[in-house]
Amino acid sequence: MASTVWRGFITFGLVSVPVRLFRAARAERVSLRRLYRADAPASSYSQGSEEDEAEEPTPPPPSKGRKRFETAMPVPSATSGFSGSAAVRAPEPVLAPVRQVSMRGETNDVVSEKQVLKGYEYEKNRYVALDPEELKSLETKTATEMQIEEFVSLSEVDPVYFETSYYVAPDAAGEKAYALLFEALRTSNLVAVSQLAMHGREHIVIVRPGKHGLLAHTMFFSSEVRADEEYHAITDLVKEKELALAQTLIQSLAAPFEPEKYRDTRRERLEEMIAKKVAGQPITRAEEPKRQAAVVDITEALQKSLAALKKPASSEKTKSSAKLARSAGRKQ
Repeated sequence: MASTVWRGFITFGLVSVPVRLFRAARAERVSLRRLYRADAPASSYSQGSEEDEAEEPTPPPPSKGRKRFETAMPVPSATSGFSGSAAVRAPEPVLAPVRQVSMRGETNDVVSEKQVLKGYEYEKNRYVALDPEELKSLETKTATEMQIEEFVSLSEVDPVYFETSYYVAPDAAGEKAYALLFEALRTSNLVAVSQLAMHGREHIVIVRPGKHGLLAHTMFFSSEVRADEEYHAITDLVKEKELALAQTLIQSLAAPFEPEKYRDTRRERLEEMIAKKVAGQPITRAEEPKRQAAVVDITEALQKSLAALKKPASSEKTKSSAKLARSAGRKQ
């Protein structure tokens, strides 16, 4: 189980549910470092070290661990310049990690981190400084209670307000109260709105029933959502025939949501490129995607789309189920 990010009580009325929160999802990204490229003889090669890897202040890797790649080591030969003990000793690295430093804006002089503090620019080139102790005094201490304020319909909550998702698990001796809250929310078709102070911030939290247990979602405050920037569609421009064709196209592509069908292909291509570079293999550039021509006649474009319609690729699980069903039908 993932590490606990908060532990406390969900309270509604006089009922208290001891619970723990842990992250429901985390973005998987390939951690790239900023490097200094130095001039080096053509016979040199570079190889990263675990010490360099550990020094970089990057977000922690996914729970499955950092991806490792096989390294292509040079084979000693009569002309390679490597022989005997020299083949074992690595040459000076061609690439080296760099670190960020603070510099004065007007002089570019490097300054000590002890001289750096936070502040606010209230006018052009005029600032007020905020000492660390002053900022610390404003921080909200992490509370041990998530007080439910009200219950609302989930359909009334715009997904734009959702920030981070957490799984909620019962803590010691809290299984029955947890099950009661879960079943009450599930049967009432409502979700709980509560407030919570966690990690120096105050949060609005939606607690809702999932498939098997409770989930919590921290929310953006209304002042943080840029509702005034939402574009207003001019529906008067739409013709009835175009709308009917568009609805037909939508219904033809409608399918159950299967998140496993979708992959981060950009990350996969990056990992493949890194693996090839580590192994000393040549890199081939991917072809640029073809740009679609500008739509001139929407009705014609919709009709062509329907004519060339292909269903979205099903997941392997769905394909296997369909194959088994066909086999069973032939046997009968």
